[in-house]
Amino acid sequence: MKHKMRKGMQIFLAGLMSFSILTGCGSSKVTQTEETKSYKGTIDVWSWNDELITSGIVEAFNKVYPDVNINLITIPNDNNGYTTKLEATLFSGVCAPDVYLAESASVKRFCNLGYYEDLSQEPYNAEALAEKMIPYTVDLGRDDSDHSIRALTWQATPGGYFYRRSLAKKYLGTDDPDEIQKYMGSMDQFLELGEKIKEASNGQTHLLARYSELAYVILGSRSTGWVKDGKLVIDPKMMEYIDLASEIRNRGLDINASQWTPQWTEAMSQDSVFGFMLPTWGVGSVLEANAPDTKGDWGFVKAPTAYYWGGSWIGMYKESDQKELSWLFIKFITTNQDFLTQYAYDRGDFVNNTDIQSQISNDEKGKNEFVGGQNLYKAYSELVDSIDGSTITAYDEVCNAKWADTLDLYITGKIPKEQIVPQFKKLVKKEFDTLIVD
Repeated sequence: MKHKMRKGMQIFLAGLMSFSILTGCGSSKVTQTEETKSYKGTIDVWSWNDELITSGIVEAFNKVYPDVNINLITIPNDNNGYTTKLEATLFSGVCAPDVYLAESASVKRFCNLGYYEDLSQEPYNAEALAEKMIPYTVDLGRDDSDHSIRALTWQATPGGYFYRRSLAKKYLGTDDPDEIQKYMGSMDQFLELGEKIKEASNGQTHLLARYSELAYVILGSRSTGWVKDGKLVIDPKMMEYIDLASEIRNRGLDINASQWTPQWTEAMSQDSVFGFMLPTWGVGSVLEANAPDTKGDWGFVKAPTAYYWGGSWIGMYKESDQKELSWLFIKFITTNQDFLTQYAYDRGDFVNNTDIQSQISNDEKGKNEFVGGQNLYKAYSELVDSIDGSTITAYDEVCNAKWADTLDLYITGKIPKEQIVPQFKKLVKKEFDTLIVD
């Protein structure tokens, strides 16, 4: 199903067609020496962050292909700035990037727009390459209309619950992940864990930093996505989430610390929060980055429902004149065994290759000291196949945000419960005027 642009967007996009929205537009032609198959040239790559640089991906690529320049252009995605600008540029065809990334909430939208190259066709043959990848990651990178692969990712991002071992010993008598896992069989059991910790700590330690950390868990438990057959759908799980969020707040099981705020990150090194719902990248990029002194004091268990959070998909612009170099880059970072293996050991990232996942799951080097020596690869591998990517739609970036905003109005007492759904539908209809909203 194709994404429908909001009212007025067509006028905005048309105005961009007469000029470039970025300076430095255009890249050098590829030079290839047939005898040595060496490559030389520049490709423009767009992203909302500099992860390709800071994680060492570009550096690793350039060790193999030193004469291929990756011109990374970053555009912050505050208020959807990146996705709006990228869509406008692709529509205009003026100075479009050779390669561009999309995150999990927007990848389906961009795969359906028709600007990504079809990677299922020759000479790419991505279907064969995808056999070693986690199914949900491949599904998210497909065009819904013809099911062709348009974007690939080098990572899978299953999530779970990271808890403080010292607090578990203090209030539960054990920090053993197998014992803590017994509290994760259902959401009711999870809340019971919160009550037990609250009582044992005299209200000083809470189950979560904020109820909204359960959003991706709930989204992952749905049977139906936000849109089906052109009509807005609110899965029953989202209605259950309303009561769950209210219960967490009313029972004092969170500290009302919004994600990415100083209060949230500071809680990671304090005793006010027992644990955090985070995906694979949450270890290095969140916990270790914000609470380095807590090394060894974390454990990991599966959430009541398998879920994923985040990830970066990469594909090439179908009108690029640098397709050979673009595919060289995409294929390297998503399928090169040597690179992905070293990247996994160096970064701790859960790479999207089942052979490597199996290898590290049974490797002593796969034990992560930050989480008390647990082999996170083994834990992730045991839950990743349970993730259902079929509920992801091109509308998720907007619908997820609007639901979160509306639910928060209720939790903070600004609107009554009966206004949540009407308010949400109104906001969605305003964004997607062709969507059927009953």
